Amino acid sequence: MDKIKDLINEKNQGAENNILETKYITKEDIPLNGEITKKYNKLAAKSHLGGQYDWLARFSYAEGIYDLELSIHVDDKAQGFIKEDVEKIEKHNDSYFKMKQEPSVQELDIFLYYHFPLLDMSKIDMEKKAKESGFDDIMEQTWFCFFPRKDGTPCGLCNPCKYTREEGMGRRVPDPTIKDKTEFFLRKVNQKVKSVVGGRK
Repeated sequence: MDKIKDLINEKNQGAENNILETKYITKEDIPLNGEITKKYNKLAAKSHLGGQYDWLARFSYAEGIYDLELSIHVDDKAQGFIKEDVEKIEKHNDSYFKMKQEPSVQELDIFLYYHFPLLDMSKIDMEKKAKESGFDDIMEQTWFCFFPRKDGTPCGLCNPCKYTREEGMGRRVPDPTIKDKTEFFLRKVNQKVKSVVGGRK
């Protein structure tokens, strides 16, 4: 994040003063909310929906946040859940999508806490826009991976890495080595064991 802030400031002196300090919060510190988790589980039972949409909703509810920006985009698995239940908001020189107050499926109200500025864009669209606007070098510093390597690069094996390839941005994800695959497999086994043991307590 510091590197991204430095790049932004290089392009626009003083811009760093408009960027709030990065705040780190662990999932374990987010209050439980049975109602939100129940709704999330009901949605996830229909189709794949990342676990972050449970704890992000719980966090937003606990903090009273209703304008958290999420980068759900075209080809994103979550977009399929919400695309028919959003409306476009135009404000000044800005625009974004937001969930309707009464979505067609009640459980979708776990998405009411967010703004979706990229909902109608694909990763390729974002890359094109970044190049046109001259900040593609900054965009190249951004990536999302569940299990980053020790050298600070994506693992190339987790779902976000797989989706990046599927969405036409495979060049940004390294080809996993045998060591990467072994560590990933062992990590998944360890998670499964913890899940089973935890369920028996």
